[in-house]
Amino acid sequence: MNIRFAVPIVAIVGALAYLAFVGIEEGKTYYHTCSEVAAMGDEIYDSPIRLAGKVVDGSIRYDGDIMHFDLEYEGARYAVRYASTEPIPDTFKDGVEAVVDGQLSRAGVFEGEKIQAKCASKYEAEYDKPGEAGATDPTA
Repeated sequence: MNIRFAVPIVAIVGALAYLAFVGIEEGKTYYHTCSEVAAMGDEIYDSPIRLAGKVVDGSIRYDGDIMHFDLEYEGARYAVRYASTEPIPDTFKDGVEAVVDGQLSRAGVFEGEKIQAKCASKYEAEYDKPGEAGATDPTA
């Protein structure tokens, strides 16, 4: 094979492999639950993490453009301060499971930069098994 063609082909394949690797690494989205963060001690402060838990009922409140709420998981609870310009998901409300990107301050308040909320189960359709009495056909 001519070297004039081999070098660009190797460069292109290498670039594509690198971009694929970077995309896969960025796609890995690990989070820590509130109870895991509580067990980590001082090493977690001021480091970017993703905090996961359930939004405590009645904890969502606003102070101007800043939203405050609490996340809880297995008895560990964190106050979250969300002052980002990122939009709040429509599914974010009391009782939903949420993941917040940000960092925990030494004051114990999680400074959120991005919120993801799991859709509430009330949006998931439940159908009876076909052939059972009272079964509904979702295609009808």
